[in-house]
Amino acid sequence: MRADSRSSGERIESAVGASLGAANVYESDCAVIVAVSGGADSLCLLHAVHRVWKGRGPLHVAHLDHMLRGDASREDARFVAAQAALLGLPCTVGSRDVSAYRVRLRCSLEEAAREARYSFLADAARELRAVSVLTGHTRDDAVETVLLHILRGAGVHGLRGLEPVSPFPSGLDGEWSGEGLRLVRPLWEVSREDAREYCVSLSLEPREDASNMSLAYQRNRVRLELLPAMRKLNPRVDDALLRLASAAAQDDDYIATTAHETFARIAECSCDRVRVESSGFLEASAAVQTRLIVFALTHLTGGARDVSAEHIQSIRDIAAGPAGRQIDLPSGISWRRGYKEVTAFRRDSADAVPVQVLTPVVLPVPGEVELPTGRLTARLVAVGECEGRGPDVACMDADRAGSSLIVRGRLPGDRFRPLGMCGEKKLQDFMVDVRIDVRERHQVPIVCSDNHIVWIAGWRLDERVRITPDTRRVLRLEYTRRG
Repeated sequence: MRADSRSSGERIESAVGASLGAANVYESDCAVIVAVSGGADSLCLLHAVHRVWKGRGPLHVAHLDHMLRGDASREDARFVAAQAALLGLPCTVGSRDVSAYRVRLRCSLEEAAREARYSFLADAARELRAVSVLTGHTRDDAVETVLLHILRGAGVHGLRGLEPVSPFPSGLDGEWSGEGLRLVRPLWEVSREDAREYCVSLSLEPREDASNMSLAYQRNRVRLELLPAMRKLNPRVDDALLRLASAAAQDDDYIATTAHETFARIAECSCDRVRVESSGFLEASAAVQTRLIVFALTHLTGGARDVSAEHIQSIRDIAAGPAGRQIDLPSGISWRRGYKEVTAFRRDSADAVPVQVLTPVVLPVPGEVELPTGRLTARLVAVGECEGRGPDVACMDADRAGSSLIVRGRLPGDRFRPLGMCGEKKLQDFMVDVRIDVRERHQVPIVCSDNHIVWIAGWRLDERVRITPDTRRVLRLEYTRRG
């Protein structure tokens, strides 16, 4: 094989140019943002991109002061602004109080810094109408990310790690969105060492962040301790981890495609809930079930950050169990099993508001009463003249029912004798058997005499008031539902 006679700088610029071309960055007339911290990786990115850009379109530098290192942070900002001016590029410098983010989001300092950084870049992109943000992630970052995800017990999706191009993330708190943006990593195939050598070749003096050497941060411990130990066991462990990420990406793409097709077929979405057909969910593989759950949560909250493997399994258990079971997740989302579906909903939505028991009201005979759910009408008719015997019409022996009728909601311990049965049945068991949704059970009007239930409106008459050959008067009740 012929040796590559190009210098390391030429190889890096060639790799950056190829990456931008593959990501179609050159094809857009929109502004492109280069995220620059001032460190070696981002400084290498800035100068390499500037050299291959050749005036193709608006190029804009963006830098965030994380307000964590006092004067050093402010000096970083001045340094980046000076580098941008040297190249004749506009520069946006912002600041975010990362410590405040950490308290508000209840996350690690690393997560808070990432959240603040992407929030700033999303704001800058919206202001500049940019669709691509270039970051200085290197091959080493890709390796470290895969290993970090392994340590956290990531699934197939997490194992794919960093990629040359990916959708822009959305905020953990839902306050900002990266919709329509993408992250492009032109140094994805460039090592951290090569990036430093590139800076040396251009006589650049990158800023050094002392926190990068602190073992208080997990990524630093992986970079400074774990990976060096692994390289002693396998000098090519970096290649092995990236192969793992590539294989995971292929599997993940297949699962995602299958899950998207399944979700489109069995899920019904609105702004505050997602209803998933339970039979279709249970027929799916465990991997697809997990992705369906993530899709539902992403639809409702923008992500699934606070959902653990235990939560996922609990949702699966609910889907496989009886109707009425529910789990509340820390993200403000609950999952509830219905008779034919499992529903994810916001706990502040109508699905979560408990329906009050119907206030008892007198039903005059003859007469009518208005209820929150509809109207109940009572009238006396001759034997044999009870027309319209649908589920919302009940004809009964007027003398057995009595003239003092009350309409109310269900109460604990309610029992009645369903038409055709000799013995009594718990009302709760009856509602389960006929599959009245748990959210609707308190809305069902219960018509009672002085002694017992006479009609579960719209569902079942009591055996004790049925019409017999001895019936002299017939009471006809009709339930007209609202809507």
